[in-house]
Amino acid sequence: MAELMQKAAAKQTRRQAGFSLIEVTIAFTILGVGLLALAGAQLRALQGNQSGRHLSQGALIAQNQLEQLVGSSWTALAPTAWTAPVTLSTNVDDGRGGTVEQAYTASWQIQDVISDETRSIDIRINWTEPDGRARSVAATTLRFNRENL
Repeated sequence: MAELMQKAAAKQTRRQAGFSLIEVTIAFTILGVGLLALAGAQLRALQGNQSGRHLSQGALIAQNQLEQLVGSSWTALAPTAWTAPVTLSTNVDDGRGGTVEQAYTASWQIQDVISDETRSIDIRINWTEPDGRARSVAATTLRFNRENL
């Protein structure tokens, strides 16, 4: 009887010693789904980085245009409605060690806030992402009539 119990215990131990083919298949399936999700997240991160680079470049263009306009003389800053868009092309890092040309359009308007004392300058930069989404960035500043002091 003791010998029979030892054989049964040894048989049960052998059955629990390894993994079945079904368990291994399920584990690899779960691993594969996880790796696919990780690859998708990596792709979205790369697209977000490219979009961020374009946004930074658009903000830089807006800042440069504002500085040019603020540096102009008071008489050159006559109030205007929105100007016709001016196309500016620049190279933007593509995230893979190269650059890609991106076209931006800039338009601005100048309005009197306090006649002959203060004018507001609004800049709008527009561009289209490679995936077709239209994006824009805007900046505003005030210009005081320092020449009339």
